[in-house]
Amino acid sequence: MNGPDWAAALRDWRSALGEDRVASDEHSVAAIARNVSGLTRRIPAIIRPRSVDDVVAVVRIARQHRAPIHPISRGRNWGMGSKLPPRDDTAVLDLSGLNRIREIHAAGRYAVVEPGVTQGQLYEHLRAERLPLRFNVTGSSADTSLIGNALDRGVGYFESRASCLSGLEVVLGTGEVLHTGFGHFDGARTTHLYRPGVGPSLDALFTQGNFGIVTAAGVELLPRPEAETAVIARIDREEALAPLIDALADLRRRGLIAGVAHVGNRERSWITLAPLVAEQLIASGRCTPERAREAAEAILRAEGFGPWSAVAAVYGPRAGHRAKCREVRRALGPVARVTMLSPRALGIAERVLRFVARWSATAADQLAVVRAIQPLHGLAHGIPTNDTLPAVEWPLGGAPVRSEDPDQGTAGLLYCLPILPAEGPFVAGALKDVRRIFAAQGFEAAITVNLLDDRSMEGVISLAFRRNDPAQVERAQRAIREAEVELLRRGCPPYRVGLGSMDLVVRPEDTFWQVVARLKDVFDPDGVISPGRYNLR
Repeated sequence: MNGPDWAAALRDWRSALGEDRVASDEHSVAAIARNVSGLTRRIPAIIRPRSVDDVVAVVRIARQHRAPIHPISRGRNWGMGSKLPPRDDTAVLDLSGLNRIREIHAAGRYAVVEPGVTQGQLYEHLRAERLPLRFNVTGSSADTSLIGNALDRGVGYFESRASCLSGLEVVLGTGEVLHTGFGHFDGARTTHLYRPGVGPSLDALFTQGNFGIVTAAGVELLPRPEAETAVIARIDREEALAPLIDALADLRRRGLIAGVAHVGNRERSWITLAPLVAEQLIASGRCTPERAREAAEAILRAEGFGPWSAVAAVYGPRAGHRAKCREVRRALGPVARVTMLSPRALGIAERVLRFVARWSATAADQLAVVRAIQPLHGLAHGIPTNDTLPAVEWPLGGAPVRSEDPDQGTAGLLYCLPILPAEGPFVAGALKDVRRIFAAQGFEAAITVNLLDDRSMEGVISLAFRRNDPAQVERAQRAIREAEVELLRRGCPPYRVGLGSMDLVVRPEDTFWQVVARLKDVFDPDGVISPGRYNLR
């Protein structure tokens, strides 16, 4: 079989899309290859379609010239490879130009969006239309793609993102356009109301796969609850982590907390909150940028952020809400210090502290914390934010740095993302081993374990390093890999993997992956779509 004819592919892509939509110069390639994970790939070209017809044309040309392409929605897959393809010599198909919100159906509670639509874009649209609806946001940037994250099975504040998708429009590797569910019936009104459709349900084949390019999908919208209260639980001793997890799982089992409960270690809490507190101190004139780090961390220490803190939510009908909150407080009280926080209470606290801070340094410190918490608290109410991004650079030291794109900064970031059983002692033991592995390579683990339901937890374990230090890059990648191997040994595979770890889960001798490879022959017989992504081919 002949290899790719890149010269012919580039010529035909430019003819089909326009000269300005296909770039292969050194500067453009270097810009898209730069990534926060410190990985490298050879990229022949970047292709930027603006419509489904463009995507069809790109795929047919790719197939004709055997030129592989790797689709990205907006490429903000930070810590997992960003915009990079799984393998060298694969062109990047940048779908950010497909950025239309095609439909908002308020009664059916769904939006139909293209892959370039961001969290912030959908939020602003819902707000402009004054619709009492929200969607399953993630703690990543407001500029991240809804579809891209969902197709990699990202987890939002309410549930798994993939479970919120319906009625996919997919360009297959053959150049055909497939509509899943009822979407292939002309005039179907229930495509985004009843996901399976009739016959085999194909939606799941296009999550974490390389069978096709999703160019649109329905995203479920959620009604705003009548009452909503955030629950913050803090523990003072490492030994209390297991009982805290068990207590949260029991509350979820009993229906007293809803959505995803987040349990983060001190490192996670500090890298998330400290840069925002520091920004508040600098903005108020209370601190110079050079001293902001020390002051912010001292304030958080005084506020009692111990080894682990949990955030959960009680929401639903107004009737019985206070009783549910009391029961949650009663259940968590023996293992943690509990604070209940509603949006109204947070607003009142901000106003009171703003007044008292005129003459009280303690109140001024507390005001900085409250203002830092506000955008993070908003995530639990479906409001996306970019205020989580300073956490990427914070572990490297120095003054707070705010960048809208960590790929263009100096800090490195890698993730390990296992699924764990919601069993407190098991989780505590597994995380202790991960921290030991990281420490052996000279790193601290920033950890969140998110209670997905009453039985399972998503581990979000991140590692920060200096990208301009080759030795640190090598040690960071070794630490992540060793942690993933240890978790696999414990029976906890990752639910998402970065480019450097694909070979740990995609194994040639495994019947599962052999079947997946045979499915590739059906949907993409020439293997032009993202070779090696969750597949042997």
